[in-house]
Amino acid sequence: MKITNEFKTGIIVVAGLLAAAVFYAKTTDLSAKPYHLKTYFNYAEGIKADSIVKLAGIDVGRVEKIEFKYIPETKIELILAIDKKAKIHEDSIAFISTSGMIGDAYIGITPGSPDRPFVKEDAMLMSEDPVEMRKLMKQADAITASLDKTLSEVKSLASNVNSVVSDNKVRIDSIASNLESTAVNFKEFSEDIKQHPWKLLMKGK
Repeated sequence: MKITNEFKTGIIVVAGLLAAAVFYAKTTDLSAKPYHLKTYFNYAEGIKADSIVKLAGIDVGRVEKIEFKYIPETKIELILAIDKKAKIHEDSIAFISTSGMIGDAYIGITPGSPDRPFVKEDAMLMSEDPVEMRKLMKQADAITASLDKTLSEVKSLASNVNSVVSDNKVRIDSIASNLESTAVNFKEFSEDIKQHPWKLLMKGK
């Protein structure tokens, strides 16, 4: 029986595929599939499927799935796929941060306590919601309004102090001046943050 070149080529190809399969089986850890954790947020701006998950600042996984849960209240459920080699303690906390000043949002996880057990598949991590810029700006506006009201009251008091208590009038004038300067500075800071919110990240580092 004459062996054709095509038959020889076929044998070589099959042998190559078998060799590749054996090599893959020996070098691939089939047990190294990621394990999954759940965590919930009230507010998760910037997070999307495939966002990075970091443990103590090191990449250990990805956000695999995002869903809304409505009972008993609206929550954002994140399913995290975590590398088997990354061990996370039960009291670790998930939080949302960004890489650099204007980088992508990611899920960070704190190291937790060394004396606490490690979490298992489908465990739920505690979470910490990020500060919403909208709420922060509302608080800044409220503080500004309060400063304006207090300044107005102090100025009114200073203008009504008679000459008998002139010493106190000097002190009140000084307080009013300092308060006015503080109010102006806070207003400038508030407006600057509204225009450039990323500066808050710089101040926190």
